[in-house]
Amino acid sequence: MKAIETVLTEEMMEALQGQNIVFCNAHHQEIGKVLSSALSWVFAVDDQTVRFAVDSKSKLLDIVKEHGEITLSFFAKESVYAISGQSGLVTEKADKMTLKMAIVEVKVNEIRDITFYGAQITQEPQFIKTYKESLIKKLDHEVKEAVYSY
Repeated sequence: MKAIETVLTEEMMEALQGQNIVFCNAHHQEIGKVLSSALSWVFAVDDQTVRFAVDSKSKLLDIVKEHGEITLSFFAKESVYAISGQSGLVTEKADKMTLKMAIVEVKVNEIRDITFYGAQITQEPQFIKTYKESLIKKLDHEVKEAVYSY
């Protein structure tokens, strides 16, 4: 059986610096469904705290406002990890941003290696942002600044 961790390792923190795909899953009580989102602006601000930016109109914020449990899944160290923790709203509308983004914080309760038995991730998913290069740099910078400024 794989160990359950309670803090992010250095390698996990490196993987969570806003440039990798992270899957977010949370149960929305009101609609009775699990909401899933693919995120890229996800940052480990320390070994027990993860913050991410999401559109300020996202349904995910309903869950966050209730301090609901969220699971963030990501690739690192040749495995897939799932962080479970309580969410909270840092700000509903981050200042000085081109896009109207909310900043969400997740306090790490546990981290599990969810890779199936006998598997090793040999290549992590890659993606490109399809908007203008100058806008990519601007938005990436704005989000990172906002995530770390609160």
